[in-house]
Amino acid sequence: MLNEWFYSHKTWQIGLLIDVVLLVVSLFGLRLFHRLVAWHPREEHTHMVGLSYALCGSVYAVIIALVAGSIFETMDKSEGIAAEEANSLAALIFDSSGLGPQSADLVRGKTNRYIDVVTEKEWPCQRAYKMESANFEEGWALLRQISVDLASFEPKSQGQATVKMEMEHDINDLFTARRQRLLAATQHVPGAIWGMLLFGLGVVCVYVYLFGPHSYKIHMAVTAMTVLSVGFVFTLVIAEDYPFRGIVSVDSEAYTDVKEVAERVYHPETAPKEGERTVTPGSER
Repeated sequence: MLNEWFYSHKTWQIGLLIDVVLLVVSLFGLRLFHRLVAWHPREEHTHMVGLSYALCGSVYAVIIALVAGSIFETMDKSEGIAAEEANSLAALIFDSSGLGPQSADLVRGKTNRYIDVVTEKEWPCQRAYKMESANFEEGWALLRQISVDLASFEPKSQGQATVKMEMEHDINDLFTARRQRLLAATQHVPGAIWGMLLFGLGVVCVYVYLFGPHSYKIHMAVTAMTVLSVGFVFTLVIAEDYPFRGIVSVDSEAYTDVKEVAERVYHPETAPKEGERTVTPGSER
């Protein structure tokens, strides 16, 4: 339920919820700590606590930076995977011109249908994280049909034989890119890592509580700024955790670009004019 909320709302709303929760919990903990632990002992050992906190904070900062960096790297790789699939589709469409008019139209028609399935059906499923295999079977079926049509094509010249061989490479690359995309759509930060991050944040908060400033308001401010800083990073990690899920995710623009360019080349009378773009579900962030 919480995951569904995170990935159906805007980033600022996610960040606001995380920061409010962290602030309330951390400041309540600070209040409770002040009641249970006397101020004078903490004030006397503030320097020692500070040295230990510097080490603890540095370790936690490195861990959270590694997690955030890994998430950003996964997002970049996922965008590359989508681009590779779109490039394979473009190669398949334009290489088909060497097969002859009838066979080329057949390949282009099914490839365009595949692009429609990906952008209009699969992308919304990915964004909503409905990753059941049934939601992606139509796309697999279309690729298998294109592969069978290509395998059954009988070249009539050496040029067509060369084109067929090249297109077989294209369809193999397309299968590979599709598998990689569907696998990348399920990648996310494991629950064990989230548990480690939350436990580390708790340790950091306890260290902040152990300081003994003369002003309780200053202590509250330091605690609030500490958890808010971590909350910002948590927000970024959550927003980009699933590369194809939610509002901040990889879009389908590369696929629609391929189809629009092909339409302008092969059907200029019905293609969108230069500068116009057909918006499909899942093509916007």
